[in-house]
Amino acid sequence: MQFFILAAAAVALAGMAWQAWAVNRTHQPPQEEDIPALRPEDAAAAAERLGEVVNALRAVMDHPQLGGPGSLTIQFPQQLYAGCFPTVTAQFPNINEALYRRAVRQELGQEELMAAGVPERLFQHNPTFSAESGGVVLVCAEVYGLAPALEKQMADRQGRGQALAALAEALRQRYPEMSVRGFGADLLLSPVRTAEREPGGVETE
Repeated sequence: MQFFILAAAAVALAGMAWQAWAVNRTHQPPQEEDIPALRPEDAAAAAERLGEVVNALRAVMDHPQLGGPGSLTIQFPQQLYAGCFPTVTAQFPNINEALYRRAVRQELGQEELMAAGVPERLFQHNPTFSAESGGVVLVCAEVYGLAPALEKQMADRQGRGQALAALAEALRQRYPEMSVRGFGADLLLSPVRTAEREPGGVETE
């Protein structure tokens, strides 16, 4: 009789233990889905989209009246959603101050800026113009049409770093005359001086 009582107690305890395990399992947070690495073709396509804006901003920086030597910063928001886009910002001294004076006075109508030499294609990216002290001009423009795979990676903490590294490499291939470096969560593009290159044109860190 005692044997059957002990057996029943063991079964009851096992049932309680299983129930507690099941309840605990249902309350555990789901494991995060592994984000696949950005494919080279996706990185190249993203670099092409970014390049549309980079090229337009470089045209302003290279203009003899509007521009000057400077750098470009690519920034990605923490979450990409409708109305929130990556941006590329050019920061440079306007040597002849033509664009700087316009930015200070807020004389930034599209027709006037195009007449002054700003390329028309830049206005397809919602540019904004501002001025800092010392004749420095900032021009910021939005980037459109990035692949959903990139947007998904940028929303993931680990995937974001991997995506930025892949984009940096794709941009280096696209712009061998520029240094492309990670700067926190951003990418910084600046001209490479001749002394910083090896004979084969490869940038040295």
